[in-house]
Amino acid sequence: MAKRLHFGPDREPPPADRRVMALGAAFLVVASLLMLRSLWSPAAPQGQLVEVRGDVARPGVYAVEPATLSAAVEAAGGLTDGLPDTPLAQGDAVQVDADGARVVPMGDPLLVALPINVNVNGVEALKVIPGVTDDVASAIIAERAAHGPFHDVGDLKRVKGLGGAALDRVRPFVTTGTTAPKGSIDLNTADALALESLPGVGPSLAARIVADRQANGPYRAVDALDRVSGVGPATVERLRGRATVGGSP
Repeated sequence: MAKRLHFGPDREPPPADRRVMALGAAFLVVASLLMLRSLWSPAAPQGQLVEVRGDVARPGVYAVEPATLSAAVEAAGGLTDGLPDTPLAQGDAVQVDADGARVVPMGDPLLVALPINVNVNGVEALKVIPGVTDDVASAIIAERAAHGPFHDVGDLKRVKGLGGAALDRVRPFVTTGTTAPKGSIDLNTADALALESLPGVGPSLAARIVADRQANGPYRAVDALDRVSGVGPATVERLRGRATVGGSP
């Protein structure tokens, strides 16, 4: 006897099976999105971010590798004849004019990479730290110039306005650094010839730096260079990240 054929709708799966199927579909959607995101993520620029402005064909911000004065000017379409290979730090700005090219204070503090080293950076860079105002940034610089570098992030409690909760807020964004940058010059031990390798330091200024530290003692911070005749805020800014202070000669 032939069996009756059934053409009606299939029986729905049990609720437990439906939940498993829904979870499987959701997993596939999430996995696909993650894969697409990895494929679409832009590559990070290689090199140091440097701003070039003035007499160049294409003023702007460039990722330069190696990060040197001549390489930055070349990237912006400027003339490099006779320019030195002065090393540049993240966030530096290069001004090009009829007299040549020189390193100047940054035009955009957001070019400074986090975390910020509170032992070497100036007011504009320190203001990148969330919650740090002009007054607090100036207080950080004044404190390290008067009493020496901060040994750890907790040492920032020495600064008026950075105690308790305020210190906890800035902690993720700052560092005190543990080693001097590669190729940096120790202001307390370098002779005049070595000091001349720093940007903007010629034979005359190098001699005054050596004479000053012999007469008044070692520098406790790079900012203390402003006690030398002919050294102003612009010169101190140029030397950050290239000069350090260590032992006395």
